[in-house]
Amino acid sequence: MEKINITIGADGTVDLDLAGFEGGKCKEATKALERLLGNEIVERTLTSEYYLANELKQEEKLPGS
Repeated sequence: MEKINITIGADGTVDLDLAGFEGGKCKEATKALERLLGNEIVERTLTSEYYLANELKQEEKLPGS
């Protein structure tokens, strides 16, 4: 299940914590939020879910599979 948790700090910083998104879907899901908030992205930490879709694509391209 895809989930987005939004935390707004007392200093106005916004933290988006996503779960359940594979590959670059997480970036697509937050694109509109980032634009609306107008905040500069200070840090983006990618989880193993981000790399999962890329790993599956590479495995599909292996010869003899």
